[in-house]
Amino acid sequence: MNATPPESGSSSYAAAGVDEEREQVAFARVMRPWLARTKVKSPLVTSITGLASGYFATLMHLPPGPPLALTTDGVGTKILLAREANRWEPIGVDCVANNVNDLICVGAVPLALLDYMAIDRIDEGVLDEVARGLFLGAELAGIAIPGGEIAQIGEMLADSAGGGPMLDLVGTAIGALPPLGTQGWRTPVDGSSVRPGDAVIGLPSSGLHSNGYSLARHALFKKGGMSLSDQVPGTGRRLADALLQPTRVYVTAAEALWTAGITPHGMAHISGGGLLNIARLAADVSYELDALVPTPEIFTLVADKGNIPQATMYATFNMGIGFCVVVGKSEQQAALAALKQAGEDAVRIGWVTSRPGKTVSIPAAGLLGKGDAFEPVR
Repeated sequence: MNATPPESGSSSYAAAGVDEEREQVAFARVMRPWLARTKVKSPLVTSITGLASGYFATLMHLPPGPPLALTTDGVGTKILLAREANRWEPIGVDCVANNVNDLICVGAVPLALLDYMAIDRIDEGVLDEVARGLFLGAELAGIAIPGGEIAQIGEMLADSAGGGPMLDLVGTAIGALPPLGTQGWRTPVDGSSVRPGDAVIGLPSSGLHSNGYSLARHALFKKGGMSLSDQVPGTGRRLADALLQPTRVYVTAAEALWTAGITPHGMAHISGGGLLNIARLAADVSYELDALVPTPEIFTLVADKGNIPQATMYATFNMGIGFCVVVGKSEQQAALAALKQAGEDAVRIGWVTSRPGKTVSIPAAGLLGKGDAFEPVR
């Protein structure tokens, strides 16, 4: 009997309830044109860089102070697993990490975060765990959380009968470019200085972080028939522990590079979109990832249980690399040493090629990606 062919990348993720292609098209067609027309009327602001561009964070300059970096992000459907396991602390860490890891991509130092929680009913135990997670994330990032908002909107949230509260958690973070003595402020990083021959350094993730959970839940639980108490083969860990591992915070690692006198040519937070996020960097070059770390077991399990093709896996999940730094070839060893000193198990995972078009190739997987998708190399 013939085996059922694997689902295409778009259809497998859409079947899990996330139509990324339609989302991107809709945003470009009906939202970006309106957002791009917004303007600051106050003379306090002299420039805003990155508005509606899809980059990691937006820079706003209010002279004579430093340029400010702004970003916002949530936790996504990882919250559903937190609710099922009744373990809420990890999503607080995730909320902080998702935001500060974007801020550092432009060269900013994260300063503060405001959180917004929409919830169907008040449960002090749940709020305590979420707040503790926010605190732990803030400690790792070196930021304050001076305020936020709790909105009780039960009629707008899914029915949570028979379980804990249903909630969503989102953060908005602010950072700033630090001063450089009498030379003004640190030069923003947008990837425009990336050059062919540069080295791509990868920093390991702690697992799925908080991206691709709609697809992971569909693969593991709906198609694979697993439960949170099952073991991840080859690890000795329960699935609940692997899936609820908090997102890593890379603030200390990024600052270690600057402290060592290394100016990154580009930095990319590997979140939604997987390793294709590297192609957000401004330079019209391409990236060959020829030395990726072995794929951690949790990703292999998701792919196997969901019959998910590699193209979809690499375009959805971080596959073991949570953050990338692009440095000049001559600074590669110094950068690796600085990151090791900061406690990172960083490795060179690839290099920059002169090929235009902002493609990302993964030779070991036989994939070539551009935009939002990888395709098998024919």
